[in-house]
Amino acid sequence: MIKRSKHWGRFVLLLMTSRLAVGQSTTGQIVGSLENLTVDSAKHRVFYEQRLYRNPMTAMLELSEMPVARTGSALVPLFQGVPIAQYQLTPVFRTTPLTRTDRSDYAAAVPFNGRAYRFDFRLHPEFMANFGNRERTVESKTNLLLQSQLYLRRGLVLNWGILFPIINDLDNQAMNVRPAPIFLNQFLALNQADFMSISAGLFYNDRYGLNVQYRHADLNSPWSYGLETSLTGYYVFPKNDFYYQSLSDLMILGDVAYRIGRHNVTLKVSGGQYLFNDRGGRIDFIRQFPNVEVGFFATKTGNGSTAGFNFAIPIPPGRIVQSNRVRLRTTEEFRWEYNYSRGYNIATRYKVGYQLDALLRQYHNSYLKSQLGR
Repeated sequence: MIKRSKHWGRFVLLLMTSRLAVGQSTTGQIVGSLENLTVDSAKHRVFYEQRLYRNPMTAMLELSEMPVARTGSALVPLFQGVPIAQYQLTPVFRTTPLTRTDRSDYAAAVPFNGRAYRFDFRLHPEFMANFGNRERTVESKTNLLLQSQLYLRRGLVLNWGILFPIINDLDNQAMNVRPAPIFLNQFLALNQADFMSISAGLFYNDRYGLNVQYRHADLNSPWSYGLETSLTGYYVFPKNDFYYQSLSDLMILGDVAYRIGRHNVTLKVSGGQYLFNDRGGRIDFIRQFPNVEVGFFATKTGNGSTAGFNFAIPIPPGRIVQSNRVRLRTTEEFRWEYNYSRGYNIATRYKVGYQLDALLRQYHNSYLKSQLGR
Protein backbone atom coordinates (compact mmCIF):
# COMPACT_ATOMS: atom_id res chain seq x y z
CA MET A 1 0.00 0.00 0.00
CA ILE A 2 1.27 3.46 -0.88
CA LYS A 3 1.48 5.68 2.21
CA ARG A 4 0.74 9.35 2.01
CA SER A 5 3.98 11.27 1.84
CA LYS A 6 5.24 14.02 -0.40
CA HIS A 7 8.52 12.07 -0.78
CA TRP A 8 6.89 8.72 -1.54
CA GLY A 9 6.75 9.22 -5.32
CA ARG A 10 10.52 9.82 -5.45
CA PHE A 11 11.14 6.80 -3.27
CA VAL A 12 9.05 4.56 -5.56
CA LEU A 13 10.92 5.78 -8.63
CA LEU A 14 14.28 5.22 -6.90
CA LEU A 15 13.20 1.73 -5.87
CA MET A 16 12.14 0.91 -9.43
CA THR A 17 15.45 2.16 -10.81
CA SER A 18 17.34 -0.01 -8.34
CA ARG A 19 15.39 -3.05 -9.40
CA LEU A 20 16.11 -2.25 -13.01
CA ALA A 21 19.81 -2.34 -12.28
CA VAL A 22 19.70 -5.86 -10.86
CA GLY A 23 17.53 -7.23 -13.65
CA GLN A 24 14.26 -7.65 -11.77
CA SER A 25 10.74 -6.50 -12.60
CA THR A 26 8.56 -4.30 -10.42
CA THR A 27 4.95 -5.12 -9.72
CA GLY A 28 2.12 -2.80 -10.81
CA GLN A 29 2.35 0.61 -9.14
CA ILE A 30 0.37 3.84 -9.12
CA VAL A 31 2.69 6.78 -9.80
CA GLY A 32 1.38 10.27 -10.60
CA SER A 33 -1.10 10.01 -13.46
CA LEU A 34 0.09 6.50 -14.36
CA GLU A 35 -1.45 3.25 -13.14
CA ASN A 36 -0.35 -0.38 -13.21
CA LEU A 37 3.23 0.74 -13.86
CA THR A 38 5.61 -2.21 -14.29
CA VAL A 39 9.27 -2.26 -15.32
CA ASP A 40 10.67 -5.28 -17.18
CA SER A 41 14.39 -4.66 -16.82
CA ALA A 42 15.36 -7.82 -18.72
CA LYS A 43 13.78 -6.56 -21.95
CA HIS A 44 14.05 -2.84 -21.11
CA ARG A 45 10.30 -2.30 -21.27
CA VAL A 46 8.03 -0.10 -19.17
CA PHE A 47 4.37 -1.15 -19.06
CA TYR A 48 1.83 1.39 -17.86
CA GLU A 49 -1.76 2.56 -18.16
CA GLN A 50 -3.16 6.09 -18.07
CA ARG A 51 -6.76 7.27 -18.17
CA LEU A 52 -6.25 11.00 -17.68
CA TYR A 53 -5.08 12.21 -21.10
CA ARG A 54 -6.83 11.89 -24.45
CA ASN A 55 -3.50 12.06 -26.29
CA PRO A 56 -1.29 9.02 -25.51
CA MET A 57 1.85 11.04 -26.31
CA THR A 58 1.28 13.23 -23.23
CA ALA A 59 1.81 10.24 -20.94
CA MET A 60 4.71 8.94 -23.04
CA LEU A 61 6.61 12.20 -22.69
CA GLU A 62 5.80 12.36 -18.98
CA LEU A 63 7.05 8.82 -18.46
CA SER A 64 10.17 9.34 -20.57
CA GLU A 65 11.38 11.91 -18.03
CA MET A 66 11.08 9.49 -15.11
CA PRO A 67 14.11 7.50 -13.88
CA VAL A 68 12.32 4.20 -14.62
CA ALA A 69 12.39 4.94 -18.35
CA ARG A 70 16.12 5.24 -18.81
CA THR A 71 17.50 6.00 -22.26
CA GLY A 72 16.59 3.26 -24.70
CA SER A 73 13.64 1.87 -22.72
CA ALA A 74 10.59 0.85 -24.74
CA LEU A 75 7.19 2.10 -23.58
CA VAL A 76 4.19 -0.24 -23.69
CA PRO A 77 0.84 1.48 -23.00
CA LEU A 78 -1.98 -0.67 -21.68
CA PHE A 79 -5.70 -0.38 -22.25
CA GLN A 80 -7.78 -2.02 -19.53
CA GLY A 81 -4.66 -3.97 -18.61
CA VAL A 82 -3.99 -5.23 -22.15
CA PRO A 83 -0.75 -4.15 -23.93
CA ILE A 84 -1.38 -2.21 -27.15
CA ALA A 85 2.06 -1.99 -28.83
CA GLN A 86 5.67 -1.13 -28.06
CA TYR A 87 7.01 2.40 -28.68
CA GLN A 88 10.60 3.63 -28.83
CA LEU A 89 10.89 7.42 -28.47
CA THR A 90 14.66 7.72 -28.92
CA PRO A 91 16.89 7.91 -30.86
CA VAL A 92 14.29 7.31 -33.61
CA PHE A 93 10.57 7.00 -32.92
CA ARG A 94 9.46 3.48 -33.72
CA THR A 95 6.29 1.41 -33.20
CA THR A 96 6.68 -2.35 -32.85
CA PRO A 97 3.59 -4.61 -32.81
CA LEU A 98 3.39 -7.08 -29.94
CA THR A 99 3.07 -10.78 -30.63
CA ARG A 100 0.75 -13.12 -28.80
CA THR A 101 3.81 -14.47 -26.98
CA ASP A 102 4.76 -10.96 -25.83
CA ARG A 103 1.33 -10.48 -24.29
CA SER A 104 1.29 -13.96 -22.74
CA ASP A 105 4.69 -13.36 -21.15
CA TYR A 106 3.47 -10.07 -19.68
CA ALA A 107 0.29 -11.68 -18.31
CA ALA A 108 2.32 -14.47 -16.70
CA ALA A 109 4.86 -12.08 -15.17
CA VAL A 110 2.30 -9.52 -13.95
CA PRO A 111 -0.87 -11.18 -12.59
CA PHE A 112 -3.98 -9.01 -12.72
CA ASN A 113 -4.33 -6.80 -9.66
CA GLY A 114 -7.30 -4.46 -9.29
CA ARG A 115 -5.40 -2.45 -6.67
CA ALA A 116 -3.01 -1.30 -9.38
CA TYR A 117 -5.76 1.15 -10.38
CA ARG A 118 -7.30 4.11 -8.60
CA PHE A 119 -10.99 4.44 -7.89
CA ASP A 120 -11.38 6.83 -10.78
CA PHE A 121 -14.47 9.06 -11.05
CA ARG A 122 -14.95 11.26 -14.09
CA LEU A 123 -17.41 14.02 -14.95
CA HIS A 124 -18.79 13.54 -18.45
CA PRO A 125 -21.14 16.07 -20.12
CA GLU A 126 -23.76 14.75 -22.54
CA PHE A 127 -25.33 17.10 -25.08
CA MET A 128 -27.91 16.47 -27.81
CA ALA A 129 -29.47 19.17 -29.97
CA ASN A 130 -31.62 19.97 -32.99
CA PHE A 131 -31.34 23.30 -34.81
CA GLY A 132 -33.61 25.15 -37.17
CA ASN A 133 -37.06 24.80 -35.60
CA ARG A 134 -39.01 27.95 -36.52
CA GLU A 135 -40.62 28.28 -33.08
CA ARG A 136 -37.55 27.25 -31.11
CA THR A 137 -34.20 27.72 -32.86
CA VAL A 138 -32.32 25.35 -30.55
CA GLU A 139 -33.86 22.26 -28.95
CA SER A 140 -31.39 20.59 -26.62
CA LYS A 141 -30.92 18.04 -23.90
CA THR A 142 -27.96 18.36 -21.53
CA ASN A 143 -26.95 15.90 -18.83
CA LEU A 144 -23.97 15.54 -16.53
CA LEU A 145 -22.74 12.01 -15.85
CA LEU A 146 -20.60 10.95 -12.92
CA GLN A 147 -18.97 7.73 -14.11
CA SER A 148 -16.50 5.17 -12.89
CA GLN A 149 -14.99 1.82 -13.83
CA LEU A 150 -14.50 -1.37 -11.86
CA TYR A 151 -11.63 -3.51 -13.17
CA LEU A 152 -12.71 -7.14 -12.83
CA ARG A 153 -9.91 -8.91 -14.68
CA ARG A 154 -7.45 -8.17 -17.46
CA GLY A 155 -9.39 -6.46 -20.23
CA LEU A 156 -12.76 -6.74 -18.45
CA VAL A 157 -14.25 -3.58 -16.97
CA LEU A 158 -17.64 -2.70 -15.51
CA ASN A 159 -18.66 0.85 -16.47
CA TRP A 160 -21.24 2.46 -14.18
CA GLY A 161 -22.39 5.83 -12.93
CA ILE A 162 -25.17 8.31 -12.18
CA LEU A 163 -26.84 10.74 -14.58
CA PHE A 164 -27.93 14.22 -13.50
CA PRO A 165 -30.31 15.94 -15.97
CA ILE A 166 -29.75 19.68 -16.45
CA ILE A 167 -31.88 20.82 -19.42
CA ASN A 168 -34.37 19.03 -21.64
CA ASP A 169 -36.47 20.82 -24.23
CA LEU A 170 -35.73 18.19 -26.88
CA ASP A 171 -38.07 15.34 -25.90
CA ASN A 172 -40.42 14.24 -23.11
CA GLN A 173 -37.90 12.26 -21.05
CA ALA A 174 -38.33 12.94 -17.33
CA MET A 175 -35.85 15.17 -15.49
CA ASN A 176 -35.07 12.56 -12.84
CA VAL A 177 -31.69 11.50 -11.49
CA ARG A 178 -31.10 8.00 -12.85
CA PRO A 179 -28.38 5.44 -13.56
CA ALA A 180 -25.89 6.36 -16.26
CA PRO A 181 -25.06 3.68 -18.85
CA ILE A 182 -24.03 0.48 -17.04
CA PHE A 183 -22.26 -2.15 -19.10
CA LEU A 184 -19.45 -4.67 -19.16
CA ASN A 185 -16.67 -4.29 -21.70
CA GLN A 186 -14.03 -6.86 -22.63
CA PHE A 187 -11.07 -5.58 -24.64
CA LEU A 188 -9.02 -8.23 -26.46
CA ALA A 189 -5.76 -8.12 -28.40
CA LEU A 190 -5.89 -11.27 -30.52
CA ASN A 191 -2.45 -10.94 -32.12
CA GLN A 192 -0.21 -8.24 -33.58
CA ALA A 193 -2.89 -6.35 -35.49
CA ASP A 194 -6.29 -7.82 -34.57
CA PHE A 195 -8.37 -6.40 -31.73
CA MET A 196 -11.87 -6.92 -30.37
CA SER A 197 -14.25 -5.10 -28.06
CA ILE A 198 -17.29 -6.90 -26.59
CA SER A 199 -19.86 -4.93 -24.58
CA ALA A 200 -23.10 -5.96 -22.87
CA GLY A 201 -25.53 -3.92 -20.78
CA LEU A 202 -27.22 -0.51 -20.85
CA PHE A 203 -25.57 1.74 -23.43
CA TYR A 204 -25.87 5.42 -24.36
CA ASN A 205 -28.78 6.76 -26.44
CA ASP A 206 -31.21 4.56 -24.48
CA ARG A 207 -30.10 1.28 -26.07
CA TYR A 208 -29.34 -1.97 -24.29
CA GLY A 209 -28.05 -5.32 -25.48
CA LEU A 210 -24.85 -6.77 -26.95
CA ASN A 211 -22.24 -5.02 -29.09
CA VAL A 212 -19.20 -6.67 -30.74
CA GLN A 213 -16.48 -4.80 -32.61
CA TYR A 214 -13.51 -6.31 -34.49
CA ARG A 215 -10.68 -4.38 -36.11
CA HIS A 216 -7.58 -5.28 -38.07
CA ALA A 217 -5.24 -2.37 -37.40
CA ASP A 218 -1.53 -2.60 -38.10
CA LEU A 219 -0.36 0.52 -36.28
CA ASN A 220 2.38 1.07 -38.89
CA SER A 221 0.13 0.65 -41.93
CA PRO A 222 -2.16 3.27 -43.52
CA TRP A 223 -4.85 0.61 -44.07
CA SER A 224 -7.28 -0.79 -41.52
CA TYR A 225 -10.69 -2.44 -41.65
CA GLY A 226 -13.32 -3.54 -39.20
CA LEU A 227 -16.72 -5.03 -38.49
CA GLU A 228 -19.31 -4.09 -35.88
CA THR A 229 -22.49 -5.97 -35.04
CA SER A 230 -25.05 -5.65 -32.29
CA LEU A 231 -28.48 -6.73 -31.12
CA THR A 232 -30.18 -4.05 -29.04
CA GLY A 233 -33.49 -2.77 -27.74
CA TYR A 234 -34.87 0.44 -26.26
CA TYR A 235 -34.89 1.25 -22.54
CA VAL A 236 -35.77 4.23 -20.38
CA PHE A 237 -35.85 5.15 -16.70
CA PRO A 238 -39.09 7.02 -15.94
CA LYS A 239 -39.50 8.29 -12.38
CA ASN A 240 -39.28 5.33 -9.99
CA ASP A 241 -39.54 2.80 -12.80
CA PHE A 242 -37.69 1.00 -15.59
CA TYR A 243 -39.16 0.29 -19.03
CA TYR A 244 -37.65 -1.69 -21.88
CA GLN A 245 -38.59 -3.27 -25.18
CA SER A 246 -37.43 -6.57 -26.59
CA LEU A 247 -34.06 -7.06 -28.29
CA SER A 248 -35.10 -6.57 -31.89
CA ASP A 249 -32.72 -4.15 -33.66
CA LEU A 250 -29.89 -5.89 -35.50
CA MET A 251 -27.00 -3.71 -36.68
CA ILE A 252 -24.20 -4.98 -38.94
CA LEU A 253 -21.61 -2.50 -40.25
CA GLY A 254 -18.30 -2.92 -42.04
CA ASP A 255 -15.68 -0.32 -42.92
CA VAL A 256 -12.34 0.26 -44.61
CA ALA A 257 -10.09 3.18 -43.62
CA TYR A 258 -6.97 4.70 -45.16
CA ARG A 259 -4.60 7.30 -43.67
CA ILE A 260 -3.67 9.95 -46.22
CA GLY A 261 -0.17 11.44 -46.13
CA ARG A 262 1.56 12.74 -43.05
CA HIS A 263 -1.20 15.14 -42.00
CA ASN A 264 -3.10 12.50 -40.01
CA VAL A 265 -6.13 12.56 -42.28
CA THR A 266 -8.18 9.38 -42.47
CA LEU A 267 -10.67 8.50 -45.20
CA LYS A 268 -13.19 5.95 -43.95
CA VAL A 269 -15.91 4.25 -45.99
CA SER A 270 -18.51 2.24 -44.09
CA GLY A 271 -21.88 0.67 -44.70
CA GLY A 272 -24.37 -2.02 -43.87
CA GLN A 273 -27.50 -2.16 -41.78
CA TYR A 274 -28.01 0.53 -39.14
CA LEU A 275 -30.73 0.59 -36.49
CA PHE A 276 -34.37 0.21 -37.56
CA ASN A 277 -33.40 -1.89 -40.61
CA ASP A 278 -32.01 1.18 -42.38
CA ARG A 279 -29.41 0.14 -44.97
CA GLY A 280 -26.87 2.32 -46.69
CA GLY A 281 -23.39 3.79 -46.48
CA ARG A 282 -21.31 6.63 -45.08
CA ILE A 283 -18.03 8.34 -45.91
CA ASP A 284 -15.91 10.14 -43.27
CA PHE A 285 -12.96 12.51 -43.53
CA ILE A 286 -11.19 12.65 -40.16
CA ARG A 287 -8.30 14.94 -39.20
CA GLN A 288 -6.29 14.25 -36.05
CA PHE A 289 -4.58 17.09 -34.24
CA PRO A 290 -2.46 16.47 -31.12
CA ASN A 291 -5.37 16.92 -28.68
CA VAL A 292 -8.40 17.36 -30.93
CA GLU A 293 -10.07 15.35 -33.68
CA VAL A 294 -12.39 16.88 -36.30
CA GLY A 295 -14.41 15.04 -38.93
CA PHE A 296 -16.90 15.63 -41.74
CA PHE A 297 -19.23 12.98 -43.14
CA ALA A 298 -21.97 12.28 -45.66
CA THR A 299 -24.53 9.49 -45.45
CA LYS A 300 -27.05 7.95 -47.82
CA THR A 301 -29.43 5.18 -46.77
CA GLY A 302 -32.91 3.91 -47.51
CA ASN A 303 -34.31 6.48 -45.07
CA GLY A 304 -32.69 9.47 -46.76
CA SER A 305 -29.46 11.46 -47.10
CA THR A 306 -27.64 13.72 -44.68
CA ALA A 307 -24.26 15.26 -43.91
CA GLY A 308 -22.61 16.76 -40.87
CA PHE A 309 -19.55 17.05 -38.71
CA ASN A 310 -18.16 15.67 -35.47
CA PHE A 311 -15.33 16.37 -33.09
CA ALA A 312 -13.59 14.94 -30.05
CA ILE A 313 -11.91 17.21 -27.50
CA PRO A 314 -10.50 16.88 -23.97
CA ILE A 315 -12.46 18.59 -21.19
CA PRO A 316 -10.42 20.79 -18.83
CA PRO A 317 -9.17 20.84 -16.17
CA GLY A 318 -8.51 17.07 -16.23
CA ARG A 319 -7.46 16.11 -12.73
CA ILE A 320 -9.58 17.88 -10.08
CA VAL A 321 -8.79 16.06 -6.82
CA GLN A 322 -6.47 13.09 -6.41
CA SER A 323 -5.17 10.94 -3.58
CA ASN A 324 -3.15 7.73 -3.68
CA ARG A 325 -6.28 5.61 -4.18
CA VAL A 326 -9.06 7.94 -5.43
CA ARG A 327 -9.26 10.50 -8.22
CA LEU A 328 -11.97 12.89 -9.42
CA ARG A 329 -11.42 14.28 -12.92
CA THR A 330 -13.15 15.48 -16.05
CA THR A 331 -13.53 13.00 -18.88
CA GLU A 332 -10.51 12.53 -21.14
CA GLU A 333 -12.72 12.94 -24.22
CA PHE A 334 -15.98 14.62 -25.15
CA ARG A 335 -17.21 13.43 -28.55
CA TRP A 336 -20.14 15.06 -30.33
CA GLU A 337 -21.74 14.73 -33.75
CA TYR A 338 -24.25 16.87 -35.59
CA ASN A 339 -26.03 16.04 -38.84
CA TYR A 340 -28.37 18.01 -41.03
CA SER A 341 -31.17 15.54 -41.55
CA ARG A 342 -33.69 15.49 -44.40
CA GLY A 343 -35.31 12.26 -43.30
CA TYR A 344 -36.20 10.15 -40.30
CA ASN A 345 -33.69 7.89 -38.49
CA ILE A 346 -31.03 8.14 -41.17
CA ALA A 347 -28.08 5.83 -40.36
CA THR A 348 -29.05 5.86 -36.68
CA ARG A 349 -26.66 4.24 -34.24
CA TYR A 350 -25.73 4.54 -30.57
CA LYS A 351 -22.61 4.96 -28.45
CA VAL A 352 -20.81 2.44 -26.30
CA GLY A 353 -17.85 3.39 -24.13
CA TYR A 354 -15.52 3.78 -27.13
CA GLN A 355 -15.35 2.97 -30.81
CA LEU A 356 -12.52 0.58 -31.54
CA ASP A 357 -11.31 2.40 -34.66
CA ALA A 358 -11.20 5.75 -32.82
CA LEU A 359 -9.26 4.21 -29.93
CA LEU A 360 -6.63 2.52 -32.12
CA ARG A 361 -6.30 5.62 -34.33
CA GLN A 362 -4.81 7.38 -31.30
CA TYR A 363 -1.99 4.81 -31.10
CA HIS A 364 -1.00 4.86 -34.76
CA ASN A 365 2.68 5.37 -35.46
CA SER A 366 2.24 8.34 -37.81
CA TYR A 367 -0.06 10.22 -35.40
CA LEU A 368 2.34 9.90 -32.45
CA LYS A 369 5.51 10.41 -34.51
CA SER A 370 4.18 13.64 -36.03
CA GLN A 371 3.96 15.20 -32.58
CA LEU A 372 7.71 14.83 -32.14
CA GLY A 373 8.45 16.56 -35.45
CA ARG A 374 10.33 13.56 -36.81
